[in-house]
Amino acid sequence: MKKKSLAFAVLCSALLLAVVSVSTVFAKDSGSIKSVAIVSLSVSDVGGSVKSGSIGSTPVADLINSTVNDMLTDAEKKLGGKWSVVKASGFIDNAGYQKAGVERTLTVSVPKVNGKDMPVFTQVSKEIKSGTIDAQKAKDLCKALNVDAVVLIFSEWTSKVGGFVPTTKAMTKNILSVWDSSGSQVVKERVDMVGNKTLGVSGFKAVNQETIEEWRDSYNRALDKIVSSL
Repeated sequence: MKKKSLAFAVLCSALLLAVVSVSTVFAKDSGSIKSVAIVSLSVSDVGGSVKSGSIGSTPVADLINSTVNDMLTDAEKKLGGKWSVVKASGFIDNAGYQKAGVERTLTVSVPKVNGKDMPVFTQVSKEIKSGTIDAQKAKDLCKALNVDAVVLIFSEWTSKVGGFVPTTKAMTKNILSVWDSSGSQVVKERVDMVGNKTLGVSGFKAVNQETIEEWRDSYNRALDKIVSSL
């Protein structure tokens, strides 16, 4: 009986770690949108959750920075299945795009495109985490980049520890928002996703060049769910 109880507890713990949270925060008809550009992608180890208890020789911030460019490529490819995507490599030097950005005062990692950091459009933590942009700025960006809408993505990186069996896995909380040429927010989707592999126990985890891919994979699977709902 004790063995069955233990097995059940282990199963419950595993199921808890596999939980995916999907939330359609905001959605309007986006049927008129044909072309988009991802104008902002930012990643944050909020509260140092990934860094805390990490075991590895490479600084966590460096590992995240080494991954964020691939995350942009991943997102452009996935959204390309829904819309025509103008890639950041083609507009990073656009004067209107660069002018819309603000000084990056928040602790976030952004892609480096053709040697330039992708801009952010707010210095307010709540706004960058929610994919919010000033309506006029959204209109100006659509005009400058000649697209129907602009896309902003925020990915919060953290870790999740199980219950009865305190295994540690990667976890990302991902928000994608879409703003059209009228300055209206037409989509805001959030998906939280837990990684597949156990990285450690009791909050301690291996964070290195190999395991950092667990956060990228979690982000990618979240994007798949978001794009499938658009």
